[in-house]
Amino acid sequence: MSNRNSPAETPSGSPSALPLAAITVNERGTMTVIYDGRDFRHPTPDASWSRARFGDLLDAISDHRTHTVRVEVHEFDGSVFTDIIHAVQREQAIVDVQPPSAIRRARHRPTHQLTEVTGSGFVPGEDVTVALSVSNTEGSADGSARAVIDLSQLMDHRSEILLIGRVSGVIVTEPLPS
Repeated sequence: MSNRNSPAETPSGSPSALPLAAITVNERGTMTVIYDGRDFRHPTPDASWSRARFGDLLDAISDHRTHTVRVEVHEFDGSVFTDIIHAVQREQAIVDVQPPSAIRRARHRPTHQLTEVTGSGFVPGEDVTVALSVSNTEGSADGSARAVIDLSQLMDHRSEILLIGRVSGVIVTEPLPS
């Protein structure tokens, strides 16, 4: 792997602040990976990256989500998907920056009520966004949309939870439980 602090080159040759991982997928789902201009091989010498191990590849490229990376996936059919894999903040870092009073308040919050939403049709290993739908709006004649959100609606039982595939485009919706 190359030095993460050096700027990646975009196809146009202009510098980018993020390292670039260019992933090419063949018909059988085998992937070749170029990271910052160099081959990024599977850690096992005789193995290759495959679509089924896409999540493992993203973890390896981003050092287990400690570095933000720009990813371009070039499919064998000519389609291209681009995404940013963001570094995950570590809980300890969050605790370190909070004043002690904020930590004390956090300990006295009510117990969480958990619910589970499942869906299918996603690409193995793809990032899936979890979103809360609070209202709907219509697109205007020029293709734009505008939403005004009443924050009191956030826990309205008419809301929906959405799972949105960042690569596949699959959207799964499920109403919040009553």
